[in-house]
Amino acid sequence: MSAFGVHSLIQSATVDDTVDLKSICQTLDIKIRMEENSQDLCRIGEDENKKIIIWLNNTLDQKTKFTFVAIAVAEYIIDANRVTKQGVVYDMFFLRDLSANKATKLIMLATRLAIPEHIIEKLSNALEAQFSKDDTIEPFDADEYVKNAKYLPEFIRCAIKESTSIFLVDNLKNKFEH
Repeated sequence: MSAFGVHSLIQSATVDDTVDLKSICQTLDIKIRMEENSQDLCRIGEDENKKIIIWLNNTLDQKTKFTFVAIAVAEYIIDANRVTKQGVVYDMFFLRDLSANKATKLIMLATRLAIPEHIIEKLSNALEAQFSKDDTIEPFDADEYVKNAKYLPEFIRCAIKESTSIFLVDNLKNKFEH
């Protein structure tokens, strides 16, 4: 999928202030399965039928599940070969390091699969407004948005505005590109 394809995919799944991650999974033909008694929190890979599956530990709360799905889908878009050949496993240490990894391609793309660009812009501006006296910044209750989001707060706070992360989408190349 070219950078344009990724952007189009996200745009087609964006409705108002949300991105429909389920729609993105359907478009990419990614299935989600719950696992009982798994040591892994989340993993993505191929099943015996060569279908891409995201397996989630059944004990996870909803926000953690949604967060892992966004990250796993981003992983597949960025490195489909890695996902299909060996699979990728995420654990509690991965979640703990989210903030430290917010400038990686994976987290920048994952946040865009979860949060519309205009909301990321508002979140970034709200943070800047907290540390400046700029009255021209449109008021936005970032704390309320984070509290009500379907994703983990630490994941939402990893969103970096487009001017900082545009290189990701502009330079994204993988096996989906035609």
